[in-house]
Amino acid sequence: MMIEIRDLTPGETDAAAAVLGRGMRDNPLHVRAFGADSDPRERTLTRIFQGVLRQYVSKGVILGAFDSDALVGVCAMVEPGRCQPSGGERLRLLPEAIAGAGLGGTVRLLKWVGAWARHDPREPHWHLGPVGIERHRQGQGIGTALLRVFCQRMDALQAMAYLETDKRENVTFYERFGFQVTVEEPVLETPNWFMARRAASGSAPRS
Repeated sequence: MMIEIRDLTPGETDAAAAVLGRGMRDNPLHVRAFGADSDPRERTLTRIFQGVLRQYVSKGVILGAFDSDALVGVCAMVEPGRCQPSGGERLRLLPEAIAGAGLGGTVRLLKWVGAWARHDPREPHWHLGPVGIERHRQGQGIGTALLRVFCQRMDALQAMAYLETDKRENVTFYERFGFQVTVEEPVLETPNWFMARRAASGSAPRS
């Protein structure tokens, strides 16, 4: 399998949002926030990610993993000082959230985002996420390929990186790339792990 990793263009963000919606549909926090019905949950996530990625284009980098011409993985990163949305950015996202999740889902989303924001490090850092792989392509090394490129860029910049995850198996995955858990705390009664990574000389995962 030959996977090409490259920066996505603004015109590719909606396709990336669809990959994230499918790939992250069943994350525990997403089920808690948007309900047990998988199809509406996927549509809600896709719509929210569309708005988020459109903002991220000017705030950082969105990596795409391609198998031939098919986009199969997405890895977004936001530059230091810009990971927390401004008041205007929040307002622009609200209609997308309400249209997709309804008022109840939007309230839960705001509680979730607020809980994450409280743990955001004060130290300058690149914020990793969302990271998602096409649902039927998970477990094939695509996430590893994306994280290698991400870590290479962080090491070249000598930059700290930070992320949140709601999946225990992701903790082990990110630890292979040098991330360490800084806090473990439930969000919407769902376990969440907050992880940071210092720049290193190499970005290959440890065996």
